[in-house]
Amino acid sequence: MKRSTIMSIAGVAALALPAQALAENVEVVASGIDNPRGLALQSDSALYVAAAGRSGGTCADKKKESCVGLSSRILRIDTASGAKRTVAKGLVSIGGHEGLFTVGANGVAVAGKKVYAAITSLETAKAISSLPSSARAQVGRLFQVAPGKRRTLARLDRYEQAHNVDGVKGDVNSNPYAVLALKDRILVADAGANAILQIRKGKLSTFAVLPRNGKAQSVPTSLAKGPDGAVYVGELAEGAGPGAARVFRVRASGGKPKVYATGFTTITGIGFGPDKSLFVTELATEPPSEDGPPKPSGLVVRVGPDGVRTNLGAGKLNYPTGLAVSSKGEVYVSNNSTLPASTPADGPFGGAGGQVVRITGY
Repeated sequence: MKRSTIMSIAGVAALALPAQALAENVEVVASGIDNPRGLALQSDSALYVAAAGRSGGTCADKKKESCVGLSSRILRIDTASGAKRTVAKGLVSIGGHEGLFTVGANGVAVAGKKVYAAITSLETAKAISSLPSSARAQVGRLFQVAPGKRRTLARLDRYEQAHNVDGVKGDVNSNPYAVLALKDRILVADAGANAILQIRKGKLSTFAVLPRNGKAQSVPTSLAKGPDGAVYVGELAEGAGPGAARVFRVRASGGKPKVYATGFTTITGIGFGPDKSLFVTELATEPPSEDGPPKPSGLVVRVGPDGVRTNLGAGKLNYPTGLAVSSKGEVYVSNNSTLPASTPADGPFGGAGGQVVRITGY
């Protein structure tokens, strides 16, 4: 599955009850973030954000639709004050010159003091070779970005080029997207390879391969550790249509994914609450509008322990991605995730920019 596709638009598995709507509270925690994507909580007061950046000045085409820079970064946000601090900067950013739909650092994970970031890649080795040397030195990698100097932990793109993990003929490409740090390994959802890769004791291997969704590819975009210790995976599955995206469960040791929950649309984030509820971020539940700015059709769906579903953020979330849930049940989501830190007030987005919001009162 191509890199651009990501941003183009226990009994729970058997339950698809009608979703209820709630008058929950959605508040902005931090704004002015360039293309915010993955989230990770270090504690209830420390939230990390993978900000994909605002592309750059080196463009591969005259229309400046594919420009490369080093504006992506990892931010730490104080959830009480909203204060932002840059943990890592100078990460590769690729997108249009206006800063829309930029990709770069897509995923972030935290384990103690260690912070990890997954960096986007391009569809082919030839495309990667055309990048500036500063960008070639980063794409398709998993980095440890803190503490200390940034260091490479794995070349995820090369693994896909060598193994074509999902076996799709003629579709050898890598797009590292989400990261999950466990006690004995680090997992990366490679949306291009349709697989979950693991780095354990310094070695890179396949943890799980996601099955096709009908005729569409799965495109895994999100990872979470469940209350049962298993690993849960959310898929974008854009080509499968509305309501067709699934959440999978994979044993902690890896292996064949099993469908855990169904009935979602374009999943970009998953997580569990303190009461064992499953939360799912849906990028967009309706096709993008051809006239004017996109209609805020993103959602967070809560699936309670009893299987009852509630929709959170209806009409308030625009292309949300990522998700993190605090020990108090506060739900954090990246909103306006395809926008730079700000847009022109008189433009189609009315001055909106990338932000992180908190959902409570559900």
